[in-house]
Amino acid sequence: MDITALCVTVGGVALMGLTLWFFFGKQGGSRPAGGGEPYSCPMHPWITSSDPTAECSVCGMKLVRGNQD
Repeated sequence: MDITALCVTVGGVALMGLTLWFFFGKQGGSRPAGGGEPYSCPMHPWITSSDPTAECSVCGMKLVRGNQD
């Protein structure tokens, strides 16, 4: 394996790791003020809101009440 292939491989693995951390490493975030259960997107559960009429900023789906522990 030459140095170029090694650099591309290491860069790709680092990019995938940073992408996964960005989307999934922020779990354990704060609960919404007001004590109610948060609403979240069924396809993108990290998108949450305390507003029952909110929509997902990624796909536009209506947020649903979730049972998040």
